[in-house]
Amino acid sequence: MHQRTRLILTATATFFAGLLTGATVFPDVLRHNPPPEPVTAEQAAPSPGSQPAPEAPASVATVTTVEPEPPPAEPEPPVAAPPSVSPEVTDALKARVDELTAGWGRMQSELAALRQRVATIERRKPEAEDDADGAAQRNRPSTPAQQRESLVSVGVAPEVADDIIWRESQLSLARLELRDEAARNGWLGSARYRDELRRLNGQRVSIEDEIGVDAYDRYLYQTGQSNRVAVESVLPGSAGEESGLLPGDVIERYGDQPVLDFQDLRAATSAGERGELVNVTVVRDGERVELVLPRGPIGIGLDATRLDPSG
Repeated sequence: MHQRTRLILTATATFFAGLLTGATVFPDVLRHNPPPEPVTAEQAAPSPGSQPAPEAPASVATVTTVEPEPPPAEPEPPVAAPPSVSPEVTDALKARVDELTAGWGRMQSELAALRQRVATIERRKPEAEDDADGAAQRNRPSTPAQQRESLVSVGVAPEVADDIIWRESQLSLARLELRDEAARNGWLGSARYRDELRRLNGQRVSIEDEIGVDAYDRYLYQTGQSNRVAVESVLPGSAGEESGLLPGDVIERYGDQPVLDFQDLRAATSAGERGELVNVTVVRDGERVELVLPRGPIGIGLDATRLDPSG
């Protein structure tokens, strides 16, 4: 009981001692650190155009950074003025452009015409080939008897037809004998064999010479063989183009010479005086057309065809 009372008294005395100490220290603190004065709204508002400065920590020193000045810009190189062009040069260039344009137009026109000609030939060619193949299979003689009959049918006398067939048969037998002898003795394909064969071929029977051009022409047509030369193509700038030859034309006569095959046309163009004007008869779309060509190379591509002599 007494002990408890002492504890209460001790605590009470300690409490009052703390109050006295606080009352003594608190005025000194207020004197050294006065409270901040109140700030009005007008003072707190920033002035127009000014920016509030950020508060730097008291313990950090403010460092001023100096921006390096940019290097001076290099001056741009002066732009050279375009060279002046004289009116003469300008006119020459314009004339050249006009010439090229006109040339291009001519080339396009010629190309279109060439395509049309090719298309025309392609339409005619299958029909001609079908007719020629069919006639050849039906009419071409495969035996001496059929050949004799064909010769007689075009006006050749029977005894003349028999003589032609006999001589052709003897020539064919001579070729067979020559080949057999050369093969047995080991000189087949040699120069000797070629010379002997050339000699025999020189004795070949020319039916055209035996029966005449007109009868031979009819004989070729009746037996399904080609008897004319057709123009397949014409070279630009050639004598054939300048004279009016067209793809599809069938050459019938060159001057006074009938044209039945390539050899006839080649011999006719090489004869006489080069450059002299020659009348040439062609068949175009079923009609005969007369042209004039200078003797010499014509500048055309050729193809073999058939044409009824009686037409």
